[in-house]
Amino acid sequence: MKDCVNLLRSICIAAVLCGCGVRASRPRHDGKPPVGRSTEVGEQAPGSLELAPVAVQSCHQGTRILVLGSVGRRAILLDPGAGGGRRMIPLPAAATGVAVRGGLAYVTTSEPAGRVLAVDLDTGGMRAQWRVGHTPTSPVLSPDGRRLWVANRFDDAVASIELATGQVRMLPVVREPVALALSPDGRRLFVANHLPQPKPALDDENPCIAAEVSVIDTVQNCIIKNIELPSGSQGLRGLALSPDGRHVAVTHILSGYSRPTTRIAQGAMNRNAVTLLDAEALEWIDTVVLDDPNRGAANPWAVAFSGDGRRLLVTHAGTQELSVIDFPTLRERSAANPTPWIPPGARDLTMLAGIRRRVPLGVQGPRALLERAGVVYVPGFFSDNLAVVDLNAPEPSVRVAALQEPLRTTPARLGEQYFHDATLCFEQWQSCATCHPDGRSDALYWDLLNDGLGNTKDTKSLLMSALTPPLMWRGVRADAAEAVRAGIHHIQFAEPDPEQVQALTEYLRHMKAVPSPHLNAGVPETPQTQQAGCGKCHAPEVPRGSLTAAARRGKMLFEGKAGCATCHPHPTFTSGQTVDPGLGSGIPYDVPSLVEVWRTAPYLHRGEALTLRETITNFNFLQQRGRTKDLNEQELHDLLEYLQSL
Repeated sequence: MKDCVNLLRSICIAAVLCGCGVRASRPRHDGKPPVGRSTEVGEQAPGSLELAPVAVQSCHQGTRILVLGSVGRRAILLDPGAGGGRRMIPLPAAATGVAVRGGLAYVTTSEPAGRVLAVDLDTGGMRAQWRVGHTPTSPVLSPDGRRLWVANRFDDAVASIELATGQVRMLPVVREPVALALSPDGRRLFVANHLPQPKPALDDENPCIAAEVSVIDTVQNCIIKNIELPSGSQGLRGLALSPDGRHVAVTHILSGYSRPTTRIAQGAMNRNAVTLLDAEALEWIDTVVLDDPNRGAANPWAVAFSGDGRRLLVTHAGTQELSVIDFPTLRERSAANPTPWIPPGARDLTMLAGIRRRVPLGVQGPRALLERAGVVYVPGFFSDNLAVVDLNAPEPSVRVAALQEPLRTTPARLGEQYFHDATLCFEQWQSCATCHPDGRSDALYWDLLNDGLGNTKDTKSLLMSALTPPLMWRGVRADAAEAVRAGIHHIQFAEPDPEQVQALTEYLRHMKAVPSPHLNAGVPETPQTQQAGCGKCHAPEVPRGSLTAAARRGKMLFEGKAGCATCHPHPTFTSGQTVDPGLGSGIPYDVPSLVEVWRTAPYLHRGEALTLRETITNFNFLQQRGRTKDLNEQELHDLLEYLQSL
């Protein structure tokens, strides 16, 4: 406890020394997050890039705190032993996660050929690095420190590395793994899969679409079980194992995608939850709704247990809060109500009454947390500051320190912040990111007021949307600004603010595509054109691999024999038209861009096709979306390889 108190004092001193200041956190009530002076689009902000912290860890026997930045490509080491100083450690790429053992930090990077970097915390130098896969994250060390596991998000796989030899083994999991947790004995690894994997519906009226937690036997390197969460579970973010190894907690959105969307109160559209799993029996225990009856707790992200196991801690990235939950009492309440979770029962919104505190943090975008001896450290992804919450006092106290000098914020960055901010929504139930995690799809289908009821549709990724009007599946919005205004009104049940609309539109306009995992990441591709559209599609600062031989053949088919390029021409891969897709209804739909089509299953406007192959074969019986019936098996394979490379 003494170390934690000293650390809190040193962080406050460091903030004063660097001129940043420290203040008690106070939530804003005007619906607008605090920002610096905004720059014009394309204007270079002074100094370094924003830090955008994504992880926080203790090191050096708990006497220092390491805050890991993503966009800023650096880490900050806070050192109370040096009079409250701080040291910046540069990184060669944007970071995604960190594990610490002794004086080494194992840092994962956001790259198509992603790396694990072994960084010496004393010198800041790199001792070793390993290429492990596409966008590795959430590194976890074995108890003896000899093995490291990472979640390769866009490879849909978990990689294990033998640190002595550098041997890397891959194990496929369900879909977009984003968080890992290891049992105390190191024999079981729990994996949070971010999105549901499309499956055939149980029947038309009772579909079940839910994300899963995979369980890996680390000795045999195989999947023991995939534990399905309640229907509507999507957007999994955080995963934690209780200190006694008995319980797993995973944060996620609980979407009522099969219900009418005519109201938002009491979480009628989306609720925010943490699911508890039995880590020994590998069974679902309970799904606990984190919202209050009249106030949402949107976008739960990081989760952790206190060292003594008595508190369950959850950050809410949409409402800028920390939930502090009495875990033993929660388990007692859950055991006393053994009935399986049924939406939207009255018990769901009162489960935490009297046993949970919602602590405003004073940071924007709390996506990581660290607890040590009753003190919790939470960095702000958008605000580049650190909240220090002392839970040992009768009432939690919060102090906030800047991690670097404030920077001017671009309109696009501000729009990204608004996109993830649920305080703009009526009663804070959801943000734009609730249904569009990272600006993409939640893999569900909805019938929304935005374009009229009675036409259920698959959630579209918003990538390229601002560059390829019209918007919405039916093309009912002429441009991105109009779509943003309608979305705020019909989905967030709020009235749009012009400044927020402009910023959100700029965010959509500047979204960058993630290079496909089907590309040859080891052989970079030379840009074929300098057209502005291509620059938006293929982010210039992101290494992009080259097409495989099969994909090159598929490209020729796409542009020639199959006729796909008629509706999906380069560089945006959409004609911007609304056409009849040939599914029998005769209704015209917007032609979607195919950029990142490898990650947006299910397909077609109602999600009828579970795979790309089904899309171009089983659901193209009228040949109105390309002449795919004219292709032989090898040609179909090559065409699919090209589509999955976009």
